[in-house]
Amino acid sequence: MKSIIKHLFSLLLFLPTVYGQKNQIKQAQKELKAGNSEQVLAVLSPVEYLISNAPDEDKIYFYYTKGSALLDLANKGKNTYKNLSQAALAFGDLIQEEQQANNEKFTPIAKEYLLKIKTDLVNSANEDLIIENFAESSNKFFQAYLIDKKDTLQLYNAALSYKNGDEIDLALKCFEELKAINYVGNVPVYIAFSKKLLKDEYFSTSEERNTKVQSGTHLRPREEFHSKKGDIYKSIAMIYVQKGFKEKAIKAIALARTLNIEDQSLAIVEANLYLETKDYDYFDNLVAVIIETNPNEAELVFNFGMNCQKEQYTDGAEYYYRKAISIDPLYAAAYINLSALFADKTVDITSTMNNLGSSLAEKKRYEELKVQKEQIVQMVIPYLQKVVSIDPFNASVNQLVNIINKSSNIQSGSFAANE
Repeated sequence: MKSIIKHLFSLLLFLPTVYGQKNQIKQAQKELKAGNSEQVLAVLSPVEYLISNAPDEDKIYFYYTKGSALLDLANKGKNTYKNLSQAALAFGDLIQEEQQANNEKFTPIAKEYLLKIKTDLVNSANEDLIIENFAESSNKFFQAYLIDKKDTLQLYNAALSYKNGDEIDLALKCFEELKAINYVGNVPVYIAFSKKLLKDEYFSTSEERNTKVQSGTHLRPREEFHSKKGDIYKSIAMIYVQKGFKEKAIKAIALARTLNIEDQSLAIVEANLYLETKDYDYFDNLVAVIIETNPNEAELVFNFGMNCQKEQYTDGAEYYYRKAISIDPLYAAAYINLSALFADKTVDITSTMNNLGSSLAEKKRYEELKVQKEQIVQMVIPYLQKVVSIDPFNASVNQLVNIINKSSNIQSGSFAANE
């Protein structure tokens, strides 16, 4: 009996609240008909926190009225993106409530509104892309995807925009979702063989290609579909690299390379990752393949040398600098960096010599190191002479001369004489 009384008492307390809610919603509907959309939101705001426990009919009218007011404000250019996004949420809640209530009174028009909101968001996002406002375009593309998750193109667009805007965490989230849903995103590519270039030429539209074929400059028109899957996997791998997740990056790049076999940039990134993990043998094997396919790219080889030097793989650095010189004997920077490697060795040797004692063994070791240092100095001289012959005003030469002179305890004049 007591529990019944308690329940009735709670119900009596709740009735004024429900009644007040209904009045607020009715008042908001009047304001909506009068075109006072801002007032609609002001009227609904005090009862919004109660709406989750309201009767189904009240929920339906609440979400419909709120969504309509927000859409009207967006159409009037007031906080367009914010109001469109909130309107989409309201209409989404409305459709869900009507499905649960077995009542689709407003569902058809709500779906119509959602389609319009999505279209407006995508159009606005594309306008933002033109002016490179990636922060706005990415959010709009993503909101459009949330409205219609079947339109996975908008998720891809959001991922690219987040990436271009350096929002790498959000970009990664989108790319990983694309990977999870196995997004392919086949894009048509229009191709025809160019008689002048003697190779296939690619066109963005079939009309452009057909015009060339009709003019007689091209033949063998065809159409291929290029998948976006390789780009997605590559983007995931590169973001892992950027975030410093080396193990994840190595796995992602290996997978990306199976989809981008000819993508040299991925091969280079993969090699450098193995360098950073100190797996020098695997790094050298990967680089050997890259160099084999690019036998005349001295700068590419030189960059591998610099990466090795940065990671303190001195044997690798020396090898790739020498390799760059063999490809291009006038590559001054390779001679400079190779000389710098040896100059660093003389500094290290000098430090070791200075820490030796006066025992017979240490004196012997001192003389051995002295000979090593002199041999290195004699080895560096021809490299620096070569740099001077290529670039007489190269400032790096004087800096290296000073380093070697200090470590070798010889006068700069005597070194210059050797040059």
